[in-house]
Amino acid sequence: MNEVLMNRLECIKSMISGCHTAADIGTDHGYVAEMLLKEGICEKVIATDLNKGPLDRAVKHLTSGNLHDKCDFRLGSGLTVLKENEADAIIIAGMGGELIADIIETSKNIALQASQLILQPMTMGDKLRQYLKENGFKITDENVVKELHHYYFIIKAVPGNDEADDEIFYEISKIILEKKDPLMLEYLNKIISVNENIIASIEKNNGKAYNEKAEALRIKNKKIRELMKN
Repeated sequence: MNEVLMNRLECIKSMISGCHTAADIGTDHGYVAEMLLKEGICEKVIATDLNKGPLDRAVKHLTSGNLHDKCDFRLGSGLTVLKENEADAIIIAGMGGELIADIIETSKNIALQASQLILQPMTMGDKLRQYLKENGFKITDENVVKELHHYYFIIKAVPGNDEADDEIFYEISKIILEKKDPLMLEYLNKIISVNENIIASIEKNNGKAYNEKAEALRIKNKKIRELMKN
């Protein structure tokens, strides 16, 4: 396992509270399952994958570490391979935010029975945060890690209702902002820079739609700068 991937997986692991059974959805090589079992964070892991190849790799990897007797390997889609109350922690990492939301929505009864969901979207984190808030889940913690030039957000959610808030916090994690994580400030500066480049490009056009988009980005950058000052 390379060091870059290790940082993200370590963060995922660190956000999981002690549990009896964790379900690692889309387990791939089974690295998260290995960490949870070796460190005694969970007693059992249900390792699942949609495809046979990745699941076979997980079986091989966890068997080589003598952890297979604490694992239940299942081939199937999302949470459909789980029964209600079977897993008290559910981990879905390395997928797009909209796909993660779809997986939860398809088996919402399963997700709502878990005590904790650890979610790591590769893209569309804003869509996932909005879905959680609007569908009976409360975000209780969030962290950011950087891998090469990319920033990845790891979200911890539990069943419950979240308070209404400014929609800017779908795109920008309020929890990480409040932690004053230097990586978050770095990420926000990058967003501002990208938006300014888009605005500069838009200004070369005179169409109304272009002007409205540029103005929306200026307003967003102003909001982000205000958040960074607090």
